[in-house]
Amino acid sequence: MTRVRYEGGILVQEALKEVILDPTRKTPGSVVSHGHMDHLTSGGIMTPQTVAVLKVRRGGTGHPLPYGKEIELNGFRVVLKDAGHVFGSAMVRVDDLLYTGDFNPEGGSTCGRAQPEFVRDLIVDATYGRPGYNFPPKHDVESDLLNWLEMELAQGPVALGGYEFGKSQELIALVNRLGVEVAVSDKIADLADLYGAYGIKLEYRRLSELAENERNDPRVYVLPPGWLRPPLEDSVSWLGSVGLKAAYVSGWCAFFDYTGRYGLDAQFPLSDHGDFEDVMTFIEACRPRKVYTAFSGAKDLAKAVERRLKIRAEALLTR
Repeated sequence: MTRVRYEGGILVQEALKEVILDPTRKTPGSVVSHGHMDHLTSGGIMTPQTVAVLKVRRGGTGHPLPYGKEIELNGFRVVLKDAGHVFGSAMVRVDDLLYTGDFNPEGGSTCGRAQPEFVRDLIVDATYGRPGYNFPPKHDVESDLLNWLEMELAQGPVALGGYEFGKSQELIALVNRLGVEVAVSDKIADLADLYGAYGIKLEYRRLSELAENERNDPRVYVLPPGWLRPPLEDSVSWLGSVGLKAAYVSGWCAFFDYTGRYGLDAQFPLSDHGDFEDVMTFIEACRPRKVYTAFSGAKDLAKAVERRLKIRAEALLTR
C-alpha cells in the first residue's frame, strides 16, 4: 500500500521504499519537478533542462534524467514526463503514482504539454484549485496582448512584466511573432540563453547592451514584475524616464486588478498553470483511485474532486 504525506517535501512510501518529491532542502535521491524557486533544490534527479536552470539560479547540481527514460530509484520505477508548465518542467511517475508538480495541459511555446496517464494514485497541483478559477481562452489572451503591443508600439517602447523564469521566456517567444525587437534584464537573458541548446529559438537583446541613444526606440522590454514601477536600481533607473507603457502578465490577472493597484496600463491573464477546469478534466482522464491535492488550493480542490468526480481525495498539509 502506498502512503503519501508532506514532510519537507512530498514523501511517497511503500513498505521499506520511499522517495521525496520537491524537497525544501538539498536531498540526495530526491526528484525535483522544475526550476521555479519554490520547487528548486540541489542534489536530486531532474530533467537536464532543470539542471541547467539550477546552475544559473542557485549554483547547485543535480542528476539529469531525460523525459521518458525509466530508472530504478530507492526500489521504485521512476520516469519523468513533460508537465507543460515551464522549460524543463516534469511530472514524476513513481510506479503507479503520478505527481504533476506545477502543470499545464495546454502547454506553451517553450515547453510541451501535460498528458494524462492512467494511474492508481495522483498527486495534483492545486494552485488554481478553487472552483471558478478559470482563464479566458489562451489564444484570445495572446491575440489581445499582441494587438495591444502593436497599438502601443506606434507611440514608443513598451514594457511587459513576468516572472524571471518561465513567463518571461514565453513572452519573448510571443513577441518574436511580431518581428519586434525584445530587450530583457540580464537575469532573464541568463535563463533564456539556456533554451537554444534544446532547440528553442528566442531572439532578444540584453538591457546592458543597449546604447543610450537606443533606449527610446520602439521595442518591447520584458522585465521582472518589480521593475514595472519605481524605485529602480541605479543600473536601470533610466527605464523610469523612457515613458514606457507597462503591462503585467500572469494568470492571477483574471481575478485581481493590478492596473489600479500598481498604476499599470494593462494586464493580461496568461498563465503557465492549468486552470480549475483543466485540472478537473486532467484528473478525470487519469482515472485514479485516489487523488492527493497539494499547495494553495488543496482543500477546495479535494472537495470538488469528491463531489463532482466521486473519487476519494485528500488535501496534503503542505507549506
